[in-house]
Amino acid sequence: MELLFDHTLGKQEQQDLVICKPMAIVEPDEDAEAIDRGWLALDTPIGGKEVFYQSRSTRINMDKFRPRYKEHKYQNKQLGLKVIDASEMVKLLALPHIYKQYMKRKNFGADYDPFGHYHSRDQFMIFYLETADNIVGFTKQKKYRYQEDNYSTIDNFDSKDLAGLESCIHANTVPISDITMDMEIEWASNNYVRYFYMGSGYERSSEYKANYRGFEWWTGAEWSTNKKQYKRLCRRDSRLTSFSELGNLSLIPDKF
Repeated sequence: MELLFDHTLGKQEQQDLVICKPMAIVEPDEDAEAIDRGWLALDTPIGGKEVFYQSRSTRINMDKFRPRYKEHKYQNKQLGLKVIDASEMVKLLALPHIYKQYMKRKNFGADYDPFGHYHSRDQFMIFYLETADNIVGFTKQKKYRYQEDNYSTIDNFDSKDLAGLESCIHANTVPISDITMDMEIEWASNNYVRYFYMGSGYERSSEYKANYRGFEWWTGAEWSTNKKQYKRLCRRDSRLTSFSELGNLSLIPDKF
């Protein structure tokens, strides 16, 4: 593993502050070790190479997970799913159009393009209502393998080879994210995935991740199951509004 640091911002005139993003180039046989230490793969390559980033990562221990829904329906219509490779096929299925509709409906800024780059670890899970041609949503996923001596004999990824599966983004034309997330995690459970990763956990918008049974978050030193502490940190993230407050985070009041 080769460490990299993106020096984003610094202050030295009135305070001593350096903000940088820790990243790493991970060897193919280091996937399992990397994700177990809080690293996840970036979508966009740097210098032509895939890099991993370090953050307050979140995951679900699949040994403890239980589905939240007995059935997966929207307006009494059955939701189905299909897994496809990350390729130009996603554009033929109009997934970029679904993504634009989703970003507009949620009033989000388009600062991330899930179709800008495809790595060999990427796949898409599409969700449809009743028939496979009625696609109403999708999620982009990343697969992380065990070390090489645990690989299967086939060349492609096999579910039993997966140390982890990450959900990068959900997008849909109707409000079904909570249902499709349950479907996504249940699929991982049924396909022998050890841990299901949900990206970084910052600010109040990430609090919902702690509602899943088996939830864990990366402190920077270990995986914690303390949901109360995780939610406290997420709320503190949102209350921090200026760089001067970074000087003494203890002055930011806790609100549970």
